[in-house]
Amino acid sequence: MKYKLNAGLFFLIALVFIACAPEKERLIAGKWSITHTVVGGSPSSFWFKSTGTVIAPWEKDNYAMQSVGTYDFIDDTHIKITMNKGYYQGNVYIFEIIKLNDKELQLGGTFEVLYLIRSNEKE
Repeated sequence: MKYKLNAGLFFLIALVFIACAPEKERLIAGKWSITHTVVGGSPSSFWFKSTGTVIAPWEKDNYAMQSVGTYDFIDDTHIKITMNKGYYQGNVYIFEIIKLNDKELQLGGTFEVLYLIRSNEKE
């Protein structure tokens, strides 16, 4: 009986983890605009595509630039963004996901928290 209970509990926990992954991917997909000025500069927005691509437009010294990369969920509370093209090519960022819902995204970085709101633009 104890063995059946442990196997059932394991199955339930595994099911919860599997069910949660697509929810994060669904919630993060779309364009997110930064709501504040970030120390050291940052992109004006992040556009997370459902394909795992991220686009980050930047404006620095009156020049418009764009970085393109990929994103992956490392675990339930962290996301890794790797920039493959553009201004920040070769940079890798790991953020703590502090808040993620239909309207708000908060990413904790090394030096500060990025506060973002969902834009009305769709994929």
